Amino acid sequence: MVFNSFFARAKTGVLAAAVATFGVNVHADTISLGAPIPLTGYFAADGETMEQAINLAVGKINENGGLLGNQVEVVTFDIGDLTPDKLAAAAANLIEREQVSALINGYGGMGPDIPAFCPYGIPYIHNDAVAGVIDLAERMRCNAIFNASDIDLNYGRAQFDMVLETGHAFDSKRLAIVHGDFEWDINNAQSMAAAAEEAGWEVVYVQEVPYDTVEWTGIQSQIRAAEPSLIHLEALEPAVATTFLSQYKNKPAGAALLNLGYIGATTGLDDVIAQGQAEGVLAFTLNAHQNNEAGDAFVASWKEAYGSEPSVSLAAAVYDMVNMWAAAVEQVGDASDHSAVADAIRTMKYNGLVGTFDFNDRNFIDNGPTTQPAQLFQVQNGERVRVVVGDQKTADLVIPSWIN
Repeated sequence: MVFNSFFARAKTGVLAAAVATFGVNVHADTISLGAPIPLTGYFAADGETMEQAINLAVGKINENGGLLGNQVEVVTFDIGDLTPDKLAAAAANLIEREQVSALINGYGGMGPDIPAFCPYGIPYIHNDAVAGVIDLAERMRCNAIFNASDIDLNYGRAQFDMVLETGHAFDSKRLAIVHGDFEWDINNAQSMAAAAEEAGWEVVYVQEVPYDTVEWTGIQSQIRAAEPSLIHLEALEPAVATTFLSQYKNKPAGAALLNLGYIGATTGLDDVIAQGQAEGVLAFTLNAHQNNEAGDAFVASWKEAYGSEPSVSLAAAVYDMVNMWAAAVEQVGDASDHSAVADAIRTMKYNGLVGTFDFNDRNFIDNGPTTQPAQLFQVQNGERVRVVVGDQKTADLVIPSWIN
């Protein structure tokens, strides 16, 4: 069965008032939705986007009559730096005390969230996108946990393929990779390296760095010596990308293109891009709204509610997750029937802003043009411009100013 986005069916209207009414107290005439999100720490920029997306979706649902005739109420919990103790506390607060009907976030620990939430059997929709999370959920038989995109082992491969799809004439087939020490970063980098080698490229440099790295002189000197034509930086901490970029521009590695990966598509780099300090860099995500009428309407509603553009990564995806869960609840007719709601999520094909949520037998979504097409952006004139969507080139690549 195919379901369309609540957003596409909803009437237009002012959202700010609806968003402002959200609280955290659960009442008898409400259905509560848990939001374990990182509001402090390394991932706070993404956490703010998650919170805004959840509130916007719930505000629209409530504005249009609620869910099964009830208002939906959001209960948030700050999971900070995504440690096991924070996730265990989130489970105790949201599930045991507040008795939420489901849990939704953009990502929630990339490992510790699974043992924290799995035993309760309530639907948990996330985007950890880490292969180890899928493996762990399967070992624990977590039938109600859903990763709402593809996983890291495929992210790097998709990025590399899309960079080639731009048609850029590389001087050589030499790839340099710098990545953080999180599992996501490591797997992403490994998959890009594998894709490059399969395409006949040489991986000439690989360096893992901690998230508190701010001095790049030595590493960038080694990159220049390796003479790559493509540099891939993958780390979930915005400061890693911003400090690397600021120092790189002073002494670049010849004619190499620079891809900042996922973090380049998040709000963490918005200021740097707006200030013109990221011209020519590439960014990538599987979680951006499509460039169509529904996507435009989503952007307009986000601007009305928050006075700013939505993040191209996570905002629309988390918004979709809420509406997909709501569609499943409407189908089942009972938000407290967690098993039935999970079964509905697993079997439906939900058409959202970022594409189709069509879960495979491992409860994640295979990236592709018919599901969730990946998007490769380049910063051009202070904006992220889609240059490849899925397997289609959509704009020309601009040669960065640092390439002479």
